[in-house]
Amino acid sequence: MPRKRAVPEPWASAMAAANIDSRNELADLAGLHATTVSRLIDNPELLPTLDTLRAVAKALKLDVRDVSHWAGLDLDTDEPFIPTPDATMLSREQRKLVNELIRALVATNRHPRPPLKIQTTGFIVSTDD
Repeated sequence: MPRKRAVPEPWASAMAAANIDSRNELADLAGLHATTVSRLIDNPELLPTLDTLRAVAKALKLDVRDVSHWAGLDLDTDEPFIPTPDATMLSREQRKLVNELIRALVATNRHPRPPLKIQTTGFIVSTDD
């Protein structure tokens, strides 16, 4: 029987509140691979996609901003970025540069993992004894 890995806070409390018993169950509910969910929970250095954050937030019945914060991202909106119509005038090389600039800007939104006491949209997660 495979060993069940511990889930750190605030993920554990969020999963418990949503009646989710394991990382695999969270992955199934989110429609993601179990490895993707484990990387999101355990590895704040990896940048998750917005689609991954949305899927996990939906499975946990939370706001995507809460989940993104736990993943080490400062996401203040869930709105897609839509370039101006003039962007169609850019060359391939210019579009590549714009994409690289966007990735660099996203990297500046990274922050250390949050403290373990977080007000979520649905409940308070705390590890205080």
